[in-house]
Amino acid sequence: MGRSSVREIWLLPLAAVLLGIALQGAAAAVPASEREAALAVRAALDRADLAGALALIDDALTRFGTRDAEMVWALRVMRGEALISRGRPKEAKHALAFELPKKYGHGETAVRQMIMRGFVAMHEGDFPAATTILEQAKALAIAHQPALLSDVYMPLSQADASRGDEYAREAIRLARKYGRKASEVKALAALARRRAGQQRYAESIQWGEQALPLARSLRNDKTVQQIEGNLGWQYFEIGDYEQASELFTSAEATARRIGADYDRVAWLIQLGNIHYQRRDWVAADRFNREAAALARTGKYPQLGYALANLARISIELGRFDDARRFNAEALAEKRAHKDEEAELSSDIVDARIALASPDHARAQKLLDGVVRDTKRKLTRMEAESRLGQLFWRMGRADQATVHFQRGVQAAREARTEVTNAELRFSFFDSAAELFDAYVDFLVAVHRAEDALSVTEISRAESLEEGLNVRSVARSFDARAISKQNGATILTYWLGRDRSYLWVITAERVTLHPLPPDTTIAKAVESYRRELLGPRGTLQGSGARGEELYTMLVGPAAVPRGSAVIVVADGQLHTLNFETLVTPAPRHYWIEDVILMNASSLQLLARTGVRPKRDATILLVGNAPPPDPSFPPLPHAAREIELIARHFAQRATVLTGPRATPASYQAASPGKFDFVHFVAHGVATRKRPLDSAVILASDGSKSYKLLAREVIESPLSARLVTISSCHGAGMRTYAGEGVVGLAWAFLRAGADQVIAALWEVSDAATPKLMDRMYTGIGAGRDPAVALRDAKLSLVRAAGLERKPMYWAPFVLYVGERRQ
Repeated sequence: MGRSSVREIWLLPLAAVLLGIALQGAAAAVPASEREAALAVRAALDRADLAGALALIDDALTRFGTRDAEMVWALRVMRGEALISRGRPKEAKHALAFELPKKYGHGETAVRQMIMRGFVAMHEGDFPAATTILEQAKALAIAHQPALLSDVYMPLSQADASRGDEYAREAIRLARKYGRKASEVKALAALARRRAGQQRYAESIQWGEQALPLARSLRNDKTVQQIEGNLGWQYFEIGDYEQASELFTSAEATARRIGADYDRVAWLIQLGNIHYQRRDWVAADRFNREAAALARTGKYPQLGYALANLARISIELGRFDDARRFNAEALAEKRAHKDEEAELSSDIVDARIALASPDHARAQKLLDGVVRDTKRKLTRMEAESRLGQLFWRMGRADQATVHFQRGVQAAREARTEVTNAELRFSFFDSAAELFDAYVDFLVAVHRAEDALSVTEISRAESLEEGLNVRSVARSFDARAISKQNGATILTYWLGRDRSYLWVITAERVTLHPLPPDTTIAKAVESYRRELLGPRGTLQGSGARGEELYTMLVGPAAVPRGSAVIVVADGQLHTLNFETLVTPAPRHYWIEDVILMNASSLQLLARTGVRPKRDATILLVGNAPPPDPSFPPLPHAAREIELIARHFAQRATVLTGPRATPASYQAASPGKFDFVHFVAHGVATRKRPLDSAVILASDGSKSYKLLAREVIESPLSARLVTISSCHGAGMRTYAGEGVVGLAWAFLRAGADQVIAALWEVSDAATPKLMDRMYTGIGAGRDPAVALRDAKLSLVRAAGLERKPMYWAPFVLYVGERRQ
């Protein structure tokens, strides 16, 4: 566990993932026969009511156990299945240790007994024996019970690793063929788990997300929480802590409610991991202590991971004696379970304790061993980063540089294995500690520009890949980029212990230290709350704005009249720097500078040639409300009318029922110089590329123009304006910034995008946009024209001078084309 992305994560045992299918509560009526009892038990098992199933079995065998009936034997097999599902394989082996009468040797009970014996063999680690047993079950099922084949192929996919994919897919196919939804859920969950074990997290998520709604439709509480938890693990692995937290929280609550303590321990550990990443040591400690207590009581194998996490937390709290004790206990647990990769994580913890002692020789020996032995790129990443820190402390800067660079390379290699581009957004969140340490080291050894280059490694990776910026060398000339853009560039890096501001001009690059990320984030959030509330005026919120200006911009000493490009980081992505307040006399910074925003220096280095053509615009909006949650915009028609006047016959206007996503695509948006939307907008935190412009429905497709669809239509527009709420997006990723509609239009190829950070005023926006296009028509750059339009409101009388009316819109810079 730790910000460095090496997490103490426990994989659910095979039987728990593959057998648990969930509904609570046994049948209300007492079964009148062994057949009724067997059907009731099967229903309980398929719904993972394990306690109810065992109670039914005990009652039925007490009443009917002396009868020589196949359903009585089936009840005994189902006892073994329930015990395996409860994580009690030794008891299951004893329960299954009987010979079935030959007359039942071709029936369903015979096949299920073989399947359960195969599971027992896997729990004992004897996979060849498990494969042999399950192959016998497969032959019997082919000959006599074909509907059970999906239940055979599913464990075979784990027992026979060489044919795992083949068997898992066959299990899914057969479950669907025979309409066995419970078996389909098991098989989908098995394939998701297999992909997770291969560190193919994006594919694991895809299979898990197919399984989850199916499990929910069956009201399978136990399997629902298992799939949620395993999906949470995958999102955690790729650094998407927000999505992971929601899934783990839901899974833990359900596991607690149904008494699934074996699973609950895992979800508590993972919730502790997330709080560790957020540096909430108290919460992280609480979750892991609860997990450890449950694991001790149940003698569960996850105990070692909870203890290892407690060791890491103790290091953060400076309690090194506790850290040693917890780590020693954890290592003993992991060795008992022969989990070599988990042992390596404990070795990293041991090395951190040694580093604090300081016992540099021991720390180096441990970390070298981890680098040598690990099979996980993210584990190697942390070990290399810790070696970099070790050699830094030893004053051996050259060796420190080598190990930090190797850590970065391991992180980038791990990222390339995430094949789903959308899931890559959050990846560098998991490597944040590595980059923090590397940047701190380079600054400490007076290599400020090299530190700036390191910050660029993780910035806007997905955006740049889509724009083919990868062809631009990672070694860049920051001064040349400033000169090329005619602007002072303020590049921020928010770190755990300290943050930094690089001020880049055509003549020099200077570095200024800033407070830690938590201090900055708290100040930004406080100012945003005041700015958007009743105190959001120069008089009411000016003091906070001035404090933030002094903290973030004051060190740069930017001359009045300058063009400024901000490359933000972390919480700064949610701040419109124009609203910062300069002192003596107080005024908003917008009155001093022309402000733009960019995702990275590399993106600013990208240049191109603009097509020669008369300025044209595609105007889309004022659609009829597609549902009651999107009421009419009273001033939308006026905004479209005002803008269209600036282009005369060169405006293509799609309004009313014609303003559909399909008509936008059909209009060939790539041929226009300007694209402007006047509509509602929605931003989603879970799936940023599901952020959308709300248009009209044409009856055949959705009324949402999704960000993921925007990407598919290449643009060469000079400017795209999204005159709607939250057009910039809501979800911020390390390096990538805010991902949403603005990001998508830049990714599609727009030079610049204007989008809103918060709710916009339908009444004030038409006036603002009319004045902006007046400036553009007079030959001004969009950034200048937008600023001039905003200043007309800033200097006006009445409510419109408040930042909540003019400040939501920010301008993002993509490619610069001449």
